Amino acid sequence: MNRFALCLLLAYSGRHLVSASPWDREAVFRSDVSLVRVDAQVVDRANHTIPDLHIEDFVLREGGRVQPIRDFASEDMPLDVLFLLDVSASMRPHVQRIADVSGQALNVLDKNDRIAIIVFDRSTRVLLPFSGSRQVWQHELDRLLGQERFNGGTDITRSMLDAASYIRREGRRDARRAIVILTDDQTEFDRNDAAVSIALAEADAVMCALIAPTSIHTQSAGTVQIARNSGGNGMPFDQASALAETLLRIRQRYTLYFTLPEGVTPGQERNIEVSLADAARFRFPDASVRYRRVYMIPNGGAESTSSSVTTEPAERGYSVSSPSSTDNAPGESRTRRQ
Repeated sequence: MNRFALCLLLAYSGRHLVSASPWDREAVFRSDVSLVRVDAQVVDRANHTIPDLHIEDFVLREGGRVQPIRDFASEDMPLDVLFLLDVSASMRPHVQRIADVSGQALNVLDKNDRIAIIVFDRSTRVLLPFSGSRQVWQHELDRLLGQERFNGGTDITRSMLDAASYIRREGRRDARRAIVILTDDQTEFDRNDAAVSIALAEADAVMCALIAPTSIHTQSAGTVQIARNSGGNGMPFDQASALAETLLRIRQRYTLYFTLPEGVTPGQERNIEVSLADAARFRFPDASVRYRRVYMIPNGGAESTSSSVTTEPAERGYSVSSPSSTDNAPGESRTRRQ
């Protein structure tokens, strides 16, 4: 284990032992469907996360009005992490690196956390449904490297929409949901930042991007900007510590709950603002808060829309669906660049 990754894991372990988490309190509000959940990250000027903040350190506004924060969770909140792995041409060495460093990186996760794996090129396939077993995750990565051809094209927008749909349907309600995408951000198809951002908002999921270096240049899918709009971040995947740091950043996020305003309409987009309270800004004058600035009014429990993600049959290799107009999200046109 390199020195940087070791420091990350030791720092996390120390905070985990000494900090008391509000998640251990009786969950009075989380089962209340009238509550809205906001996921936020606080970083300093050097882009380092600021841990150990408390409910009184935040101010939340909805529609410009300050709203009481009814409940709060931080590092001990369980995680559902969906790894979205690009297996198109030239991505094999980067997926290999993910497999090589996963053993140490996954030490950031707790026993209540779950992992799923989806792979994509021009189609999207579920490699591993959500599981709490790190051994199973490692096994599936090794199997992926042995079975994938890594010679296809790429539809990154389609994969992000499918991943958002999957985590919306399969993610636990009381878990922090995150999609970690590994890609070179080069796609053959038109990008659609707005559609992906809406899908992530509906899924209540943050996206974190690991961007692999590449010599192939088609067009950007906007992966880093989409991740930032979701309240997440993007970083180059050029060192072994990148995965561990990404998982630690997900762990160090904060979750704030406020009451759904009266008179709102299901499916409506609403604006929110999260900032540090005066006392916290005095302690951390160069801090900034990252979060999704819009949220979707819940639709009352209606089932999520169908997804084109397919699952690998055990008796035959991957089940591959070709991209077509019938797989598009509402209002989305999937156009391949020639």
